[in-house]
Amino acid sequence: APQGDIPGGADLFGDGNVIAVDLPGHADGQFGLLFNGLARPLLYAVDVQWLLTALTETRTPGFPATLIAEDAAAIEPTSAMLRRFLGSGGEVMLCHDPAPTSYDLAPEVA
Repeated sequence: APQGDIPGGADLFGDGNVIAVDLPGHADGQFGLLFNGLARPLLYAVDVQWLLTALTETRTPGFPATLIAEDAAAIEPTSAMLRRFLGSGGEVMLCHDPAPTSYDLAPEVA
């Protein structure tokens, strides 16, 4: 399964299917969840970026995101790691992105 260079983290259930991954930048101690047990590995990257298009277009977070970031200098290296994960075949989901995903329960996606 593609994992790009997502660092190892805490294996939450001991079976390698759900890994807590450190995602520095936005908030102290922020982590995401890597779901390895899916056909296409999914990294729920919380709010490393607010929109997937900002991540894939290599846009740097602006104001107010950088104002509230715990470590603004770590945002781009973390974002670059997520882009490499996408490039290796993984999928990234962000909590603030309003774009529908295959994981939504909304009828228009089902």
